[in-house]
Amino acid sequence: MYKKLRYFFRFSQALLSKYYWGIIIGLVISVLLYVTVPRLLPTLIRFNTHRRIGIIGRYSLPDLPPSIQQKVSIGLTSLDPSGLPSPGIASFWQATDSGRTYIFTLNTNLKWQDGTPLKSQDIKYSFQDASVEYPDSSRLIIRLKDPFSPLPAVVSRPVLKISKSLIRILPSRYIGLGSYKIHGFKKNGPYLTSVTLVPASVNSPLPPLTYNIFSSHQQARTALKLGLVDELEDLIEPGDLSSWPDLEVLPHISWDRYVGVFFNTQDPFFSGPSGRNLRLSLAYAADKDRWENRAYGPLPPVSWAYYPDLKKYTYDLPRAQELLSKVEKLPDNLVLSTVPTYLPEAEQLKKDWEQLGIKVSIQVTPDIPDEFQALLVAQAVPSDPDQYNLWHSTKDDTNLTNLKNPRIDKLLEDGRKIIDLRERLAIYQDFQKFLLDEAPAIFLYYPQSYLISRK
Repeated sequence: MYKKLRYFFRFSQALLSKYYWGIIIGLVISVLLYVTVPRLLPTLIRFNTHRRIGIIGRYSLPDLPPSIQQKVSIGLTSLDPSGLPSPGIASFWQATDSGRTYIFTLNTNLKWQDGTPLKSQDIKYSFQDASVEYPDSSRLIIRLKDPFSPLPAVVSRPVLKISKSLIRILPSRYIGLGSYKIHGFKKNGPYLTSVTLVPASVNSPLPPLTYNIFSSHQQARTALKLGLVDELEDLIEPGDLSSWPDLEVLPHISWDRYVGVFFNTQDPFFSGPSGRNLRLSLAYAADKDRWENRAYGPLPPVSWAYYPDLKKYTYDLPRAQELLSKVEKLPDNLVLSTVPTYLPEAEQLKKDWEQLGIKVSIQVTPDIPDEFQALLVAQAVPSDPDQYNLWHSTKDDTNLTNLKNPRIDKLLEDGRKIIDLRERLAIYQDFQKFLLDEAPAIFLYYPQSYLISRK
């Protein structure tokens, strides 16, 4: 037994002396692997699940699409599904001076993605007729010329900070406060062609994301078919992709926009009491139930200010004919303008209106024309019920219908001045009722978009 132990000891001593450095290096590598592998494993998993996402549009770095903005950062406030603001960067806020001054108190525990503490001076705004003050590093004050109650919803847009490199030759980068950070991007002229996001935290299980940006839906579909992207966001129509067995198609209602017909209320045939009767007649003659996700007014049903008892203008041809008989003069040819996307809907409306004996022609243009009689397009809906820019008589550039109604003007003016939520609710419900009674537009439906991804 003693001889065996002595032999083992001498053998070990000889082996150690001969392979000393190899054994030491092996031990060091083993310790390093033991320490680093658990830390690197989440990263290795993430790179194996890198997602390539296709989106459609034209974007620049300061104007990223919402799907990217919300991953990279947060705003002073955040919005719930109904559009009501809740804390974001700001833990709380208060409106003073009848809504002319807003004081936001920040969550000082937040840090930017480069590790620097959040300071109020990092947050920059360029508002017209407003000034921004920084009394200290935890408070931000916005002073307005006039009361503006939608401000807490406006500042829900995620905030980015420009971080300048210590090395001058390296470019500055945008950083945020979200779960992802911008790792890189590619551009073609002023517009982005791709943006790559990586998790802001090294230990995060989230996968890296590369957003490839296409100028058309057809380009995006082709990219998915060729395997250049793994999924497509906000696709208007899936087309033949819905029949591909390895793809999953998930529909989504876009409550942030609606499709409707907008009448030029200053056109001779659509103005005055006679023009209102013509607009109402066309509203009753349109069979709107053929479309899913009906829109009944300017606010979506998910909005906190939505009025559920709006006049529905359900298809009623006798009522449409009765109203048409009160019209003083009918157009020889009613021109319905639209963009290529909504040509099928325009064809259906043409058939509906021709039942009244009105001749209708369709004009398709790539962009919204400056002059029109009736226009079929999609209209974006702001998150706050304030629609001053869309319907107020002074907003010549954004009031598509050229509506001039003193009562509606007054409601829109009051709605953005009043701070009390219950009072605002009453104002905007009246606004919806009076707007529907005036009928400057026919509200058709909320479009459905699709998320298409590989299974």
